[in-house]
Amino acid sequence: MERFPFLNILKDVVGTLNESRKLFLKNKKLMLSVLVFPLLLNGLVYLFTVLAIKPEITNLIQESNLLPMMDPSSPEYIAQVMRVFTDFRQFVVSSYFFSTVSFIIKLLSVLVIVHASALTLKEENAKFNDLPVLTIKSWKGPLVTYFYICLFTLGYWFLFFIVLFPLLLLFTNFGSLAAKFWALFVFFTSFESYLAIVWYLSMVISILEETYGIQALGKAAKIVKGMKPKLFLLNFFFGLSCFGLAQIVRLVDLRWSFVLTLTTGLVLVGSIFAVRMFQLVTYTVAYFQCKSLHGQDVESLRDVEYTKLPSNSLMGALP
Repeated sequence: MERFPFLNILKDVVGTLNESRKLFLKNKKLMLSVLVFPLLLNGLVYLFTVLAIKPEITNLIQESNLLPMMDPSSPEYIAQVMRVFTDFRQFVVSSYFFSTVSFIIKLLSVLVIVHASALTLKEENAKFNDLPVLTIKSWKGPLVTYFYICLFTLGYWFLFFIVLFPLLLLFTNFGSLAAKFWALFVFFTSFESYLAIVWYLSMVISILEETYGIQALGKAAKIVKGMKPKLFLLNFFFGLSCFGLAQIVRLVDLRWSFVLTLTTGLVLVGSIFAVRMFQLVTYTVAYFQCKSLHGQDVESLRDVEYTKLPSNSLMGALP
């Protein structure tokens, strides 16, 4: 098998996916709870977003379409502009509110799924009620780390547009420009999957250890050595799965009945969310594998030790 390194890597990928799948069998109630509960919350946010924002968008478009047919010097035109501005401001406020709620749910989902995966890997007989204290204690670190990841992501895609801009000036043929744009986009997307190895692993480190921000990113880059090919293929697998589901979302015909469109979109968005959550499970497994690969006994790590307390004691510790 040494003559076929790619097959060895592929075997490791399948092994990690299988080990991640087995976590749901080790503690079915806990793992299904931390997957289904955030999934329901995310679905509710999507549902309320569609029901609240879609009418606002429709109203904004209808109000804006009236402007070209009106006399710009008339008082009615000024009044219509003010209505459009009011509708737009309401749309921005609603979008900001639902985006904030969605971000909080996703952050809490990341925290509980990583903690639950780590507890299950350590074969702790944990319950869903054991997670609130762990989540409250560890939310600041991942938030700081996520902030740095967002900065790196923005900088990375800003570089993409810097590289793309000369192409817009040099090539006037649309077909040639489109081909080069997609080639460049695929390259940047693929390399982002490679960079995301450290980003995802640093989030797990921020949750399970007292390390966050730049330090967590640096530690992730250090311990991931030797496992990047496997994790890159895992990122490619999950990214391709989400991309395929997103393409199915685009096939949803808005001319269908509203209930059918909403149900289909809800199922597909929930599926994408579930794939991303399972990706976090695999990265938690990969975190322990990285520790073991570097000769550290994961069972004796100070920063991932959990104390099993009765549920009533944990709930009593909540503010």
